[in-house]
Amino acid sequence: MIAGVDGCKDKWIAVVDLENGQTEIRKPCSFLELYEDRSLDLIVIDIPIGLPGKGCRRADLEAKRFLKHRHVCVFPAPTRLILDCYSREEACERCIEVGDKRMNVFQWAIRPKVKDIDLVLRQHANVQERVREGHPEVTFALMNQNTPMLSKKKTAGLDDRIRLLRTHFPDLRTDVRHLEDLLDAYALLWTARRIQLGSERRFPEQPDHDAFGLRMDISA
Repeated sequence: MIAGVDGCKDKWIAVVDLENGQTEIRKPCSFLELYEDRSLDLIVIDIPIGLPGKGCRRADLEAKRFLKHRHVCVFPAPTRLILDCYSREEACERCIEVGDKRMNVFQWAIRPKVKDIDLVLRQHANVQERVREGHPEVTFALMNQNTPMLSKKKTAGLDDRIRLLRTHFPDLRTDVRHLEDLLDAYALLWTARRIQLGSERRFPEQPDHDAFGLRMDISA
């Protein structure tokens, strides 16, 4: 089975393809619970995988270029050197020491999840054949004929996402909690299907690797 996974508060929400062509929405859980579910052969998740020692990943820069005027949707991955910081102020000081910009609020907010996943992934060889990084906005743009979509915070943007997804997932439900997170998870399930078929697009096409050998690329 394959799954698209998006953050849902402090947990993760997964949508799984079933053998009968239907989908199943899993109860929000930790990443470790997802990772240890051996029924899941492929997990595409919205989180940076592979962290730079300093600076910005090519994966993020290329995804930004692809999204054009919606480039702000791609937040640079935090650098590895700030994962053990106790405060944003300390993290900013470390960034400045190596010549980077100060850490923004979003980068600091996702640090705990990035750290949790990084600890799991770098302990297992060939893990990225099973766990891949995706980005919902990049995926939606590809689904929309390479055209970035309106913000999902706008009614039109949300409606357009639902319309697009229903062409691929007829059983998509909208009468659920955490709808925006769920739509992003469905988008990443679409990416997972493309990876299975070998038709996904990667940013960049030839990835860099971090100090632990983790590949730094975004699949869509």
